[in-house]
Parts: sequence; structure tokens; C-alpha cells
Amino acid sequence: MSHFVDSMGIEISPDTLNQGEGAILREIALQLYARQIFTFGQARRLANLSVWEFQQLLGQHHIERHYNETDLAEDIDSIGAGY
Repeated sequence: MSHFVDSMGIEISPDTLNQGEGAILREIALQLYARQIFTFGQARRLANLSVWEFQQLLGQHHIERHYNETDLAEDIDSIGAGY
């Protein structure tokens, strides 16, 4: 899923900024996924999380899973690769 985006605002809270690079990357990944700019696989790799960990993170932030055939194929590849 590739979109050309002229510009977009990403909001990072001061608390997230204080938590370091991992927290910042997770927040960016969540926002890009929620806006359907990144697929599930792209977002979870940016966040450096396993499939299960990113699924849990989505649930914690009340973000619905956008699931299509591309996502299914990426999940199958990830499982096969041991992520």
C-alpha cells in the first residue's frame, strides 16, 4: 500500500519524546498505520515489534486492524521467517 503524501502532521507527546527512540518509532508507526499509509507489516517493522506485539499495541490504542490480502501475505511471510 503506497500513497504519495504531500505533507502530514505527526504528533508526538512530550511523554513519548522522553521515553526514547523506541517509543517515538512506535508512535509514528501507529499513526502511519491508523492513517492507512503503512500496512500492518510496514508499521510493525518500523516499531520493531513482532506481529503479536504490534497487534497488542493496536488494541491498547484502540486502533482497528485494517486487514486485507496483502497484510495476510505479509503475516504469513513473517511467521515463516520467525517474527
